[in-house]
Amino acid sequence: MPSPSQASNGLPEHNQQSVKQQWLAILSVAVGAFALVTSEFLPVGVLNDVATDLGISAGHAGLMVTLPGIMAALAAPILSIGIGALDRRYLLIGLTLIMIIANLLVAFANDFNLLLLGRVFLGISIGGFWATAIGLSSRLAPKGVGVAQATSIIMFGVTLATVLGVPVGTWLSGLTGWRMTFLITGLLGIPVLLAQLLFLPRLTPEKAILIKDLPALLINPLSRVGMIAVLLIGLAHFAAYTYVAPFFKNSSGFDGQTIGSLLLLYGIAGVFGNIFAGFAANRSVRYTLLLVALMIGISTTLFPLFATHMTGAVMLIALWGFAFGAFPACASIWMFVVAPEDVERGMPLFIAMFQVIIAFGSFFGGQIVDQMGSSVLFSLATALVVIGILTVAVLGRGVSNNLMAQPD
Repeated sequence: MPSPSQASNGLPEHNQQSVKQQWLAILSVAVGAFALVTSEFLPVGVLNDVATDLGISAGHAGLMVTLPGIMAALAAPILSIGIGALDRRYLLIGLTLIMIIANLLVAFANDFNLLLLGRVFLGISIGGFWATAIGLSSRLAPKGVGVAQATSIIMFGVTLATVLGVPVGTWLSGLTGWRMTFLITGLLGIPVLLAQLLFLPRLTPEKAILIKDLPALLINPLSRVGMIAVLLIGLAHFAAYTYVAPFFKNSSGFDGQTIGSLLLLYGIAGVFGNIFAGFAANRSVRYTLLLVALMIGISTTLFPLFATHMTGAVMLIALWGFAFGAFPACASIWMFVVAPEDVERGMPLFIAMFQVIIAFGSFFGGQIVDQMGSSVLFSLATALVVIGILTVAVLGRGVSNNLMAQPD
């Protein structure tokens, strides 16, 4: 029998839903992730158009990329504490609505300040969404579906956005203008919002998240090992990958169309990497993370040597894409394996750390490229990956090799 509180608001618990409803619930979150990531990185392809239209420099327009990341890092812990014991279903729905409003603000902004306000709203949505959605993935999964698969389904939306969202958005901008591109992305959120209203079950937390709960994943020794490894490998990736396109242009001599094709290959390989992570981490999340880190390390090591020619570039960018497609899912699954009771409380700080990794990795990567060149950057990235591998191999030996399916 449902409790009085359940009966009063009419929302079903997860175990009262049909399998079809449960799949539709988790898919609504995955598509929401796709829309969010597309919205976050869409400006990368339209910066010059925005700058020209609004009469600002391309560097100034770059705030469209920087600001949401900063806001997401702040919003993840602040929102998680501020909402108390609120049903997470309402939070996810509210954040999806904010994403829609944010994109509409950008689409109709008549000056850059209003546009940046829309990007601030988007950052709030991103931070709150990731801090909530990943931690709840196991509760949304249908019976018999493991945590690894449930997490990788949501992460698949992220990977797909890197493959289709940004390239298609850039292509749309060329056809219809950058404003229409943001408008379409915002409208994509409407069916997502409706699906979440219809299919998300009650997601009441066991207790409200307090400030003292945020370091939960840092206190647990094995989750702390995972966070250190993610920090090292993530910094290496974002520092090096952010400057892959300039490397292809300046060192390999590839034209824009070739570079675009190589980056698309990276994204397609990432889809397969994400799928791989969902299954491999069920057997051993530790060995899967080690393999993924090794592939990233091989890529950064060999890039300056062999990516100057087409064959080497194709092989290495595909390997790198496959590896990083698996990396975020492995990072999240690691936390479920070693600290299942702490994930929901500690995920906001974990998400904030990931956003900081993106910002700082790109920033310091740029400084190294400018001062010492891309070869030094790739070498330093490799060194960080090696330290990350040693951290997992030596300090992560206590991690169980098996991630069991979600209990009934």
